[in-house]
Amino acid sequence: MDLTLIIFATGLIFGGACAILAANKNRDPLGWFALGFFFSLVSLIVIAALSPAEQQRRPGSQGEKDFAANPEDPERPWLG
Repeated sequence: MDLTLIIFATGLIFGGACAILAANKNRDPLGWFALGFFFSLVSLIVIAALSPAEQQRRPGSQGEKDFAANPEDPERPWLG
């Protein structure tokens, strides 16, 4: 029981540290939390070594595939 609690607490600590570093580097905090929880020190070293992401992440964004800014587009009536 004690070993399980220690392993779980260590996963939470490393996962939280990875999530904080990922958020500061404009990367996915939830994904890095999961990696930090399961792979502990290895993922913490990897996220610390990565450079910050180029663009600010937006929830639900598909990157370059966003809709056009013109809502009057006749081929996409759902925009306007």
